[in-house]
Amino acid sequence: MARRLRLHRQGELHHHVRHPQAYPELGNCLYFDLAYKTHAVLYELPNNRLNWIWYINGAEPVLPGSSVTMKVSDAMVEEMREEAKRVWGPELARLMRETVEPFVNVIYDAGEPTPRLSWAGGRVALVGDAAHATTPHGLRSTNMSVVDARVLGRCLARYCREPCARSRARALAEYEAARLPVVAAQVLHARRLGRLKQGLVVGSHGEVFDARTATEEEVSQLR
Repeated sequence: MARRLRLHRQGELHHHVRHPQAYPELGNCLYFDLAYKTHAVLYELPNNRLNWIWYINGAEPVLPGSSVTMKVSDAMVEEMREEAKRVWGPELARLMRETVEPFVNVIYDAGEPTPRLSWAGGRVALVGDAAHATTPHGLRSTNMSVVDARVLGRCLARYCREPCARSRARALAEYEAARLPVVAAQVLHARRLGRLKQGLVVGSHGEVFDARTATEEEVSQLR
């Protein structure tokens, strides 16, 4: 069961302005902008396009069907543009203002990491998002999926030269032993990063990260 929701406002913009002062390495990296209880991501796409994402804590909206992507009303767009001028620097606020059709993706905090990666006596293996549904704040979901497939392939090659249920079970047990501790730690790490960047409570003592007053030691938690 999801415990908390984040609105993920995203837009894609064809643009030739490079903003060399504010974002000198745009095209070679992703930029994170932190503000009070929110953060944004900006990066370049192929064909001279820019993509921005603005994470906002919010109440759960009414979603059409099973999709977590929804269009936004003109009133929501105007409110977003006004808020962007108040929260972000002029370059990022301009990009948001000039994006024609921003949309919203709803992101939930995942539950606890899955307790297993193999099921049904070694007949079913989980890889990718099925094995480790995670928020995007760690930027590692795709990489983890690739490693899952590679490790699973090696385990199957090691034990399954002959079709045998016992061999398959051993292969999946080794895959689970190798990957489960790693992916579980990454799921929790991504959740913690998201809560820090969004100014939400982290830990059992009610700690809240505040980008306006954070010390160098506190900022190091975001790395």
